[in-house]
Amino acid sequence: MCYSYLIIGLYFLSVLILKRNELVLVALLALLNFTHILDFMILMPLGNILMPEWNLNSSQFSIIVSSYSLAAFVSSFAAIFFADKFDRKKLLLVAYLGFLAGTFGCVFATDGGTMAIARAVTGIFGGLISAQILSIIADIIPYERRGQAMGLLMGGFALASVIGVPFGLYLANKFSWYFPFLVVAGVGTLLFPFLVRFVPNVRGHLASPTPLKGRIENFVHIFSDPTQVTALALVLY
Repeated sequence: MCYSYLIIGLYFLSVLILKRNELVLVALLALLNFTHILDFMILMPLGNILMPEWNLNSSQFSIIVSSYSLAAFVSSFAAIFFADKFDRKKLLLVAYLGFLAGTFGCVFATDGGTMAIARAVTGIFGGLISAQILSIIADIIPYERRGQAMGLLMGGFALASVIGVPFGLYLANKFSWYFPFLVVAGVGTLLFPFLVRFVPNVRGHLASPTPLKGRIENFVHIFSDPTQVTALALVLY
């Protein structure tokens, strides 16, 4: 119990350390992250509802679930070659619009095939979101407060796990399976104007663009650096 209070206290201490404009930015990005992660996580628990309703076996349902992850992998890998050519804010907004469109499309899925297509579309855009959020935080928040900002940002992930998924399952059981997707799309739509208004343009990296060869070398260098490989392995774990 004391440990929980300590964690909560440190969390709110991080809020106090950040400046007001930084706090608004991080809060908005944390909410965005909340909707993004919740959408990613909510489909798996819905298997008990969707499998009998659409007459799917476990293999077919696993294809639907994995379609998001596979599409996100392809788009995030492809982003290595083009993401740094654009304003990070604009790329984030475009990706979030596509993500919301894909999530809203899940509401109208009528079988496993249409749901897999909707999830793949959502994953294509969703795969671009996390990298842009972290890049914006790294570019805007000064080094000495970046750790606090990252901690607050990751709160969106925790909330999606602890609060979002159970609430999504409650909606699915109370109303219908598509309600969690409808709520995520609705919350994201309400959030979007605030992102347009309060997230600043991030163009500093455009002043000295890295050539394609340099971006590929940076990518390869990640796997030759034991520290970065260890960090990635822990994240995957």
